[in-house]
Parts: sequence; C-alpha cells; structure tokens
Amino acid sequence: MVGDTRWLAWYAQAKMNARLMERLSDEMERQTGLPAAWFDVLANLKARGPLRMNALADELILSRGGATRLVARMEEAGLVARETPPTDRRATFAVITAKGTEALDRAVPVHLELVDQAFSRHLEPDEVETVLRVTARVCEAHGWPARTAG
Repeated sequence: MVGDTRWLAWYAQAKMNARLMERLSDEMERQTGLPAAWFDVLANLKARGPLRMNALADELILSRGGATRLVARMEEAGLVARETPPTDRRATFAVITAKGTEALDRAVPVHLELVDQAFSRHLEPDEVETVLRVTARVCEAHGWPARTAG
C-alpha cells in the first residue's frame, strides 16, 4: 500500500493541505484577526448570498458538525446573522452582515497574498489546470460540489 503511487499522491496532498491550512489559518488570524474558518464562511456568504445552514456547512472546509457552532460564534461577533424566512419556519439561513462584509474586504488581500506565497507561485499554469481537473473529478465522484468560494 505505502509503495502504491496513488496512495503516495493522496498522502502527499493530505499532508500538504493540512500544513498549508494550519499556516494560512495562523497567518490570517495574526494579520487580520479573522480566523481562516471565519474567512471561509464570509467568502461563501458574500459570493452566494444567504445560504441555508446545511448548504453552508457543505461548502466549508470544516466538519458539518462544527458549522453551527462556528456560525453562532460569528453571530456573537456581529459578522453574520441567522434568519428564518416567514414562508418556511423550518429553514435557517446564514447571512453576512455589513460588519462581516467589511471584515472580509479587509482580509481578502491578505488571504490572496498568503495563498500565493504558500501555494500558487509554486505551480506552472498547466499544473494549475491539472489540480483543478483532479479535484473536480474526485469531488464529483463523491457528489460534492467542485466549486469554491468566490
């Protein structure tokens, strides 16, 4: 198993993703005061508008169980609000607030620079296309949306 190049490819990307997310999260919070998970929520809400809580959870780089607790903390900070439409009292939507939009707008340039430093600048254009194709194929095979925030 360990000698199988497909397993090695999986392990290499899993290790890379874990290390990059740890570094990105630490730097995002240090430079902007906004944890990476909060940035992920805000970017999804700004790009897609209000989202049902379960749809938002599906989009996050976070376990589904942690999404509700995360949104609750962000609601306390005034960055998001939860709304229940009068037409469907069973549904709860997460909505970005003006304060959340301001925080995201300040964090985006930092986020883009950190991603470029840690990841993007190390790829050739054809490699970017390969990464996109591979991730889309794996996501689609599992029924996950292949699109990303923004």
